[in-house]
Amino acid sequence: MSISSLSDLASHHCRGLRFILTDVDDTLTWLGQLPVETLQALAQLQANDIRVIPVTGGCAGWSDMIARTLPVDGVITEGGACFIGKTTDQRLTYQFWRDEQVMRDEQSRLLAKVTDVLQAFPILRLARDQAYRLTDVAIDYAQDIKPAALEEKEACLDALIALGINAKASSIHINVCSEGYDKFAMAQRILSQVYGLSDTEQKVQVLYVGDAPNDESMFARFPLSVGVANISEHLSKMHYLPGYQTTQPGGLGFAELADFILSARR
Repeated sequence: MSISSLSDLASHHCRGLRFILTDVDDTLTWLGQLPVETLQALAQLQANDIRVIPVTGGCAGWSDMIARTLPVDGVITEGGACFIGKTTDQRLTYQFWRDEQVMRDEQSRLLAKVTDVLQAFPILRLARDQAYRLTDVAIDYAQDIKPAALEEKEACLDALIALGINAKASSIHINVCSEGYDKFAMAQRILSQVYGLSDTEQKVQVLYVGDAPNDESMFARFPLSVGVANISEHLSKMHYLPGYQTTQPGGLGFAELADFILSARR
């Protein structure tokens, strides 16, 4: 399967868009920062009635801040465990995949298992934002660990999966969560239940943007999908690829995409 350049994205697809769902780390951000161009792109998309919903493996505490301060419609956080939405008067609401307390109990059991596995990988450690996570466990291999511990990441992933633990790698973390949900499952639920989109409408009114293997469930199911340029380093390990790719990396690529879409809609 090959990826088309962004210039091949048909203008009628751009005109039909109502939603952009996007990963955050290395998709909205670049080199650990949110580029000015990205913030401007988010504001311009909102002004043109395109709702942006970040879909991230990041912690709920961080996602709460994103939902409160950036021009987005809400945030799907912790890999699909929770949707942080907004009321008309800008209050936040939390909608969990399952009962919140059940998910907190599952998190405690996962944390104990992950802690045991990490004893074999002393260079890896729990992400510094673990205390602000409500449902999952994150292992840092490339956020605060420099240079990235790529070999140890792969070995740790193999060890977790061998134990039957649900684990996937993002561009900076190994994310560990209970079974039964992922980014796509929660995205589909929210698009259907909160925004009233049918499956058919989701295929033509929603575009997804990402950069890493943990975005594959979204690439597999949204026909309109885009990878920012830095996804290139992961393509050889991925089964499901985005339909299109930007020329710029991270948040600069997101801004490139926004400009392309808005130009096509004028």
